[in-house]
Amino acid sequence: MIVAAFATESAMHDAAAELRRVPGCAVETYGATQPQEEGAWSILPLVMLGGGMMGGLGGFGMQAYATTISYPLDIGGRPDFSWPSYIPATFELAVLGAVLAGIFGYFITMRLPRLYDPVDDAVAMRDVMAGGHVVVACTGDMSGVREILARHDPLSIEVVGS
Repeated sequence: MIVAAFATESAMHDAAAELRRVPGCAVETYGATQPQEEGAWSILPLVMLGGGMMGGLGGFGMQAYATTISYPLDIGGRPDFSWPSYIPATFELAVLGAVLAGIFGYFITMRLPRLYDPVDDAVAMRDVMAGGHVVVACTGDMSGVREILARHDPLSIEVVGS
């Protein structure tokens, strides 16, 4: 993988945009602040919605099965399927499902727990939290990527890993 440090965020974005047009080139950008230009779309809200729906439907179904089929009781003359009494537990299980889906979805989308990444060995990564801007490109065509990065005037270019 090739790691290139840039002085400005706009230079980093220009280089990353050009590298993303190279077929088979995986590009990651690192910076101390959230990028202003990129509109970040995440699948995590949909995952949490799905987890909440599954938790709520599962909780409701479990209660309906228990009170109508598995163990019906005649308590105070109420019907076996008394759905208003299911609402509190259904709500709690929906929240639990959404939270668990959010936690596991976050871990999966961020590829966690990842204790070591070869890009951490790069010298340029030490300056990222102090305001630096870094592009990491993983590809088989190292010379083509070096040419593209050199056109955008990086502060440094280094090869990390094998």
